[in-house]
Amino acid sequence: MLKILFQGDSLTDCGRDKTGKNPVCAYGYGYVNLIASRLLCDYPDTVVYNRAYNGSRIADTYSRWIEDALNVDCNILSILSGVNDIGFGIRMNQGADAKKFEFIYDLMIKEALEKNPKLKIVLCEPFLFKIEENTPERGVDIVDNWDIWNGELKERQNIVRSLAKKYNAVFVPFGERFEEALKKAPPQHWSIDCIHATNAGHELMARVWLEYVIGEQKYIQ
Repeated sequence: MLKILFQGDSLTDCGRDKTGKNPVCAYGYGYVNLIASRLLCDYPDTVVYNRAYNGSRIADTYSRWIEDALNVDCNILSILSGVNDIGFGIRMNQGADAKKFEFIYDLMIKEALEKNPKLKIVLCEPFLFKIEENTPERGVDIVDNWDIWNGELKERQNIVRSLAKKYNAVFVPFGERFEEALKKAPPQHWSIDCIHATNAGHELMARVWLEYVIGEQKYIQ
């Protein structure tokens, strides 16, 4: 039986209903909803939790780690984090630098595995887009300072990949697959503002996640 918990920021939250009053909107409108819909159709006893929060930096996620992760009964834990720490750091000096990001991320995984040694960990690669044509207002500073933003992104991507290797976790290469997707369509097809995904972007994320996670039969007990 699959019991999956998704953690992260707005890319994962996607306007999910946090009141518990609307189960149709429990997963938000993004990739988690697409994943949940397919799994619930194919495996009706699947349980999916989305506990991501819009605007969360890695420290914000950790501040809720007990109630929103350690106390949740799941056998797969999927995390997507990194971009907010870059943005908050560059724009307001309020994000965790690479060293702090790695420290907190590592601690989160360690605590989750201490609580449940059989937990399957899924670490998703953060990503950004450089929309140079008709750049959205929220993405202007990203495009203008692309080398800085992209440099910070590469650090976070390497950290996530390293942690996946350290804990024998599944690494989901969102960034890599979006780079491939850019050969088919421009960045504005995949992202609305250099950070958040379009419908097409969320569909790609769902496909890649399912390919790397559910494609491994060991995850289906």
